[in-house]
Amino acid sequence: MELDKNEWKAVNKAISEWEEHGDLSKEEGSRLRKTVDLKRTDNQQIAQYFFLTALSCILLAFGAIFIDDKVLERFKDYFSLSNIVIAILAIGISVLWFWYVRKKQARLSKTAYEIYMVVGALSSLIALTYICKETGFGGKYTGFLFAASVLLFSLSLGFKARFLWIAGILALMGFYGAVTDLYSIKDRFLGMNYPIRFTIFGLIVIGLSFLQQKKGILADTARITFVAGMVIFFTGLWGVSVFGNYSDMAAWSAVRQVQVIAYGIVFAIAAGLSFYLGIKYKDDVARDFGILFLLINLYSRYFEFFWDNMNKGVFFLVLAVSFYGVGRWLEKRKKGIKLKH
Repeated sequence: MELDKNEWKAVNKAISEWEEHGDLSKEEGSRLRKTVDLKRTDNQQIAQYFFLTALSCILLAFGAIFIDDKVLERFKDYFSLSNIVIAILAIGISVLWFWYVRKKQARLSKTAYEIYMVVGALSSLIALTYICKETGFGGKYTGFLFAASVLLFSLSLGFKARFLWIAGILALMGFYGAVTDLYSIKDRFLGMNYPIRFTIFGLIVIGLSFLQQKKGILADTARITFVAGMVIFFTGLWGVSVFGNYSDMAAWSAVRQVQVIAYGIVFAIAAGLSFYLGIKYKDDVARDFGILFLLINLYSRYFEFFWDNMNKGVFFLVLAVSFYGVGRWLEKRKKGIKLKH
């Protein structure tokens, strides 16, 4: 529910008073606060787009400066600094930055606060990089990626920064990929190629999101973990439906797609199940992922089996009708929900 500024303040004040008088528990109060959002004005929405653009530019700048051109290495050589000195300087900058942001937090919007947190996290990752260089920890990136995921998750929990939780999941995903690659034989880990491995990883992340819901300090980020897990799981499963369990492109190219159709059927069943459970338990994310990947599965199979034989105009007509049908269904469902309320 979106409320204007005065309504939002009144509701939050009422919840706080109920908590103080014992009419509501802290958990119930927190749950109620999550059901009301401050209505954004047009200027606030435009500002949010600029903040997100700024975040993208920060990440690109970080990559361009510290990865491609190795500016820090040049800085280090010019001033004859050791790895530990660079790490200590980066830690000092991070500590001061996080202190400054925490002090200023009340005057920042949520998006601006998240971007400030990302800047501090990048400084912390620079410190971690030079600590790993000095100690030799993190051969083939596995140790560094694991330490980076722990660092990002810790910062996310400590400062309640959601972007950092997403970054932590990405670092953990990189660690998983690096470890399985390290112990792979002919590009297979325990007989699994990359798509199957990440499909399993996605399932693990989804499972962890349900465990998070039962842990107070982790509950706030459970939904983020669930969405990330769904993205990883379905993207991996789509890869499996196309490539099967082949890890060699030459071997896969020599195989007829009908020989991996079983994976496409599994993909369709998983998407259909997500769609069904999303409707049954009123989970919009599961429902939307289900219908989205059902369509992706159908179109992927079309390209594999019918692209050369079917008229292209007919294909795009079918595409238009299917998207229109889904749009109409969602519109009717939304109207039905409003009427019930």
